[in-house]
Formats: sequence, C-alpha cells, structure tokens
Amino acid sequence: MALVNQALLTGERASWLAARPGYDMANLTAPRILSTLPHFAWLKIAEGCSNRCSFCNIPALRGGFSSKPIQNVVQEAQALIKQGVKELNLISQDSSSFGVDKDEDLLGLAQALSALEGDFWVRLFYCYPNRFPLGLLDVMAKDPRLVPYLDIPFQHVNDRILKAMNRQIKGAALFKLLEQARQKLPELSFRTSLIVGFPGETKAEFKEMLSFVESGAVDHLGVFVYSDEDNIKSQKLPKKIGLKEKEERRGLLMEAQQQVSFAKNQKRVGNRIKILVEGTSKETELLLEGRHQGQGPEVDGSVLINEGQAIAGTWAEVEIVEAMPYDLVARILEEE
Repeated sequence: MALVNQALLTGERASWLAARPGYDMANLTAPRILSTLPHFAWLKIAEGCSNRCSFCNIPALRGGFSSKPIQNVVQEAQALIKQGVKELNLISQDSSSFGVDKDEDLLGLAQALSALEGDFWVRLFYCYPNRFPLGLLDVMAKDPRLVPYLDIPFQHVNDRILKAMNRQIKGAALFKLLEQARQKLPELSFRTSLIVGFPGETKAEFKEMLSFVESGAVDHLGVFVYSDEDNIKSQKLPKKIGLKEKEERRGLLMEAQQQVSFAKNQKRVGNRIKILVEGTSKETELLLEGRHQGQGPEVDGSVLINEGQAIAGTWAEVEIVEAMPYDLVARILEEE
C-alpha cells in the first residue's frame, strides 16, 4: 500500500486510478434480485472516483471513475421497470461526472431515461457540485418523472476549509448553484452533506456553516464528524479538533436543521400530493407508510398514513393533515 499512500498524498495519478476493465460490459438486462422493497431500486451508473478530496480514500479503495454506457443504464432501467419497479435511484461516487470517460454525459442519460415509457420516478443522488450540468435542470423541469430532488454534497461552505478539503470550489459558487436549481425547479427538495471538525476548522468557520443551515437552504441534511483515515491527505494536517467538540458541532447543525425541516413540513399541511406507498409503517402496524417526490428512500423522512387503504408499490393521492420534524401524516383521498 506504500505506492497508494504516496500517490494519493502527493496528488500523482497512479495506475490504480485507472478505470476497472470490464465494469461497463456486465450483463445488465437480466432480471435483478432486489435487496430493497420490490417497488424501488438503486441503479448504479458509475464506479470509482477520480477526485482527490483530501478527506476521502474512495479512489484508493475503488479505483478511478468509470461510467456505464448510457445504453447499458437504459437497458437496466427498462428491465427494472418491467419487474414492477416504480422508482429508480441513480447512484455513484460522483454522478455529475457520468460519461466523462466515454464522450457521454449526465444530461444525455437523463434525456434517454425521460424517453422511456411508463409511470415511474427517477431520483438522482450524489452529484459533485463542480461539474453539475445546469442543462439537466431543464430536462427535469419538463418531465415530472425526473423528480425535483437533488443530492449535492457541499461538505462545507467556508472557502478556506473547502480549499483544504481540495473541493476546488468556493462557497459563493455552491450558493449560486443552489439558487439556480431552485429557480428552475420551484418544488426542489435539496439534500446535502456537511463535515464538522475538519482539521483547523475554527469556531467562526463552523458558525458560517451553521448560519447556512439556519437560513433554511437545505431540505434534507446529513452531517458527518471528521475522522482520520488511512491514505488521506488531511490526516497530516495540524490543529486536530477533539471528539467532544466535533460531536457538539454536529449536534448544533442537526438541531438547526430539525427546526428548518419542521417549519418546511408545517407549510405542507393541507396540501394534496402524490406518494409512492411502501406498505406497513416501520413504527407501527396501525399505519401505512409512503414517500412523496421530495423524500429519498432510507435517508429522508416519510409520509405516515392514518386514514385509508392502499397496496404497497402503488401510487396514492393524499392530503397532509399533520407535520412532524421529519415525517408527515396524511390521509388517502377517495377517488371521485
């Protein structure tokens, strides 16, 4: 591993960063055995990562970025839809870079998926902010099946910390990207992730991130406590922050986001929306559970149904009757 360590720390491109051979040639048209509920699926569009964020060792673990051809992704999507899947969740380590290694791009993939027939949702996860294709927003605005949901990890908003993280973007550019997305997609649900306690993070720099969360810019938030890992450049940075302080900072961010989320959910009370019914609630057998277009599976809140009946894996129109910090309570509307 010495070669891996040295190459990652110095920024050199080593042979282990090359795309893994054969990845994009796998048979992706055969029916899949899903580990998820049968009505949604994770659809991987690429493997590996060629970014060199100083806090991350994914390139060392998974190799360089390698996309599936659009044709393969579409074939797999068609097979899943044929199986009865209603929601395709596109994932990778850097979805914004899709196709960069094959003279294709994420915009082309979205257009190809939009050309498919059927009643389904497509949800996009983990878009690297630097290369996010703005044209994608127009495609999403035209096709409601490409749900107005974006997961774009910011990791931080302070310029000095972003530079130390080697994110190669400034806070102003992150804010502008989010503003453009909301202009194009008024119903956008925005998820991001932030890291607290990066080496040298001052209280003022943390408060800058806290103010961003308190502003209500984010709909769904994941907060991670920084930790040193093998083969990462930031491991060598000075001014490490103690675990207690890092946990306190994480708690402040999550508390602020909880208040933001509750306020946003309260505004939904009385609205009529379409949900994907998931089945009996994980909390109690007395309730059904589902998700609206702004709620990603396994990471966001859900819609708890306390009135009406529906079959798992079907669509239902509901009226929101109560709001909680992360979940909503609704009743199923009778067909007229």
